This record gives sequence, C-alpha cells and structure tokens, in this order.
Amino acid sequence: MQAIEPKSEAINRAFPGYHPLWVMQSQRMNVTPEHFLWLRKHLLNITQHQAAAYLRVSVATVSAWENGTESLPFMAFELLRLVYESTANRLSHAQWDGWFIGKDGGFVCPDVGSLSITPQDFGALQYTKAELETHRAENNRLRAAIAAQIAENNSLRELFVNQGMVDELENIRDRIGELFGQLNTAKIFQIKPSRKAA
Repeated sequence: MQAIEPKSEAINRAFPGYHPLWVMQSQRMNVTPEHFLWLRKHLLNITQHQAAAYLRVSVATVSAWENGTESLPFMAFELLRLVYESTANRLSHAQWDGWFIGKDGGFVCPDVGSLSITPQDFGALQYTKAELETHRAENNRLRAAIAAQIAENNSLRELFVNQGMVDELENIRDRIGELFGQLNTAKIFQIKPSRKAA
C-alpha cells in the first residue's frame, strides 16, 4: 500500500490551495513492509512486542506486516511515524528520564530541581563547549611543559649525583668555610702603596 501523493486529487480536494506540513510529511515515503520495519526497529528502537502493545494488535500481526504476508494498514504506519516525529517521543529517551518543562519554560533536571536550562542556555552551549575546549587544550599544553621541566630537573639531579657533583660541591663549601676561619685568625698587615717618583 502506498501513501497518497501530495499532488493527488484527494489531497487537493481535502486541502485546496494549501497542504499543511503534517500532510506533506505523511507523504514522504511509501508504506512498505521494509519501511515499517525500519521505522519500528531503527528510528523508534522498539521491539515487535512493544509495537504490537502500542498499536493494540498481536505480535504475529506486526510480524506478518513486516514480512509482507499481511497487508500493512496505512494508519498503523502513519501512527508510528507521527510518534517518531513527535516532541514527546524525542523527549522520552532514557537519558532524559524525569526531565520536564517547568512553568517558566526552562528544562528542569529531576536530580537538581534548582537547575532550569533555558533555550538561551542551550543556544550558548556551542560557545561554552568551544571555550571549554580552548581551556582544555591550554591546560594540556601547560601540563606537557611542566612534565618536560620535571623531566629535565630529574635528569640534571641524576647527572649531579652520578658525576659526584654533589660531593664535590659539599667539599668546596667546607673548604670555603675553612678559609673564612683562617682569615678571622690570621694577622693581616696593611701594605701602604708606594709613592711614585715625581
């Protein structure tokens, strides 16, 4: 069975001069077993059992529609298509379970009742995400720079230790300390500068 074409006489008589969008949308695809199966399984993501329960028919009937052994009613196909196109279906995803539109028009989180997201918030999300990505990239760059500095510092410390530099520096420090001690106890004679002959 095929959906009525929008330019058919029946549509033109019923909707003279203007075809509402919902009428036009109903004409977009042929009503075939393959399209019904695709609509049920891939677009609505429901089982034959779920489709049968919703349409109030048996699972065997849904199976017969899909394998082509029984004529597929236009109304059954159209009903599932309208469900798919509806806002109610699009807001019924498990990840959005419990979310609702509040009195102020904001989208309210069920876990944090005070969180109400406005249409403007959703509109700004792309800019917020772009800013987040910029900060994330800068953070990663700084982390890499710090990691490089830490690696260089560790390498220098290993170099000093491996080459005995630390011991040598300690010896130099002790020797300087000894020299300062000798200066404090030694007699220091002031030598007057000699006069140059005139």
